[in-house]
Amino acid sequence: MGVHEGRGSMKQWDVSDMVAIGRKLFAKIHKQKHHANPNHDVHFMARELDDWLVQGIESMCNGSYTPRHLKRHYFPDEMVDQLHLSDRIFQNILLQQLKPTFKHVMHPHCYHLHGPSGVKLATQRIRDVLRAQNPQYIIRADIKSFYKSIPHHHLVRDIKQHYHDEKVQAMLEQIIINPIETPRGYKNPDYGIALRGPLSQFFSGLYLKPLDDAFETMDVSYFRYQDDILIFCKSKRQLNRCKQRMMAVFNERRLRLSRKKTRIGHIKTGFHFLGIHYPGTQPSDNTDVTQATERSVIQPSSDQNTTVLTWGGQMNQQITRFLCWVASSRTQGRCEKHASMF
Repeated sequence: MGVHEGRGSMKQWDVSDMVAIGRKLFAKIHKQKHHANPNHDVHFMARELDDWLVQGIESMCNGSYTPRHLKRHYFPDEMVDQLHLSDRIFQNILLQQLKPTFKHVMHPHCYHLHGPSGVKLATQRIRDVLRAQNPQYIIRADIKSFYKSIPHHHLVRDIKQHYHDEKVQAMLEQIIINPIETPRGYKNPDYGIALRGPLSQFFSGLYLKPLDDAFETMDVSYFRYQDDILIFCKSKRQLNRCKQRMMAVFNERRLRLSRKKTRIGHIKTGFHFLGIHYPGTQPSDNTDVTQATERSVIQPSSDQNTTVLTWGGQMNQQITRFLCWVASSRTQGRCEKHASMF
C-alpha cells in the first residue's frame, strides 16, 4: 500500500517499520503509566501487544482500519474527546507514513508541521522580516473555535483531492467521522475533529491550505501556526487586499475570526504571536487600530503578560526554549492534568 507523494510517485509502507514505531510508542506510554491502576487498559495491552498491534497494522495496510469510538469526558473547565490508547498509537503510525507527502501537499509557511522546531523557525523568520523590510501594517488573525468548526464533508473532500489512494481516503474518513460516546449516548456530529489526536495538526494544515495558497502569489510575508495567522503588509492598500482575500477564504471554509485575538491595522503598537510580544514599528501615517469584527481589528489588551523581543539583541537561550515549548504544546497541555484518568 502507498500514498501519492507526487505525480506518478508512490512510497510503499514497510510493515516491519510500522510495528517498530508502534512498539516504541507503546513502550513510552507504558512507562508513563506503569504505576496506574492494575485494571487500567495499558496493563492488558502490554500482555497482548503482539496480537493487537500486528492486527491493527495489518488493517491499516489493507485499508480496513476503523478507530474505536471517541469517549467524551467532562471536567469543570473543559470537555475532552479522548481517543482509545490503541488508536493513539495507530494514528501516530499513520501520521509517520503521511509525513513524506507533506512537502508535496502542505505549504512551507505552515510552521506547526515543522515539528518541535516550528516555533523557533517562525520566530526567527519574523524577526528577519521586521529587520529587513520594516513592514507598516499587520494582520494578526485567530480563528474562533477552529477545530470544532471544521465541517467533516469539506475535510473529506480535501483529503480526496490531495490523496488518491482509496485505502488512505477510507481510513482518514473513518477517523474524521468517528462517533463520540457520551454519558447520554452516542453522537455523530457533522463538525469538529479531536483536538488532541495525533492527526489533528495534519487535518488543520490540510483544511487551511486554501488560505496558504491564497497568499502564495502576493508580495507579503505570511506565517501560519495551526489557526494563528500573521501577515505583514507594506501599504494600507495591500492590507485591504489581504483582508478581503482572507475573508473570502474564511467564508468558503465556513470559519469565523476570533474578535478578542484578531488585530488588523498599523504595527505601531506592536503585536503578539506564538507567546512573544514584538514592539511596533515607526508609523508613517495616523492609521489607528479599531474594534475587531470580521472585517476589522482590536487593540491588544494592556495586561498581556508577554516577553518583548528587541531587534538588536539576542534573546536569552533559556527563554527561547521555554517559549517554543509553550507554543508547540498549546493544543495538548490543557489535558495533561487529566491524563491519569485515561
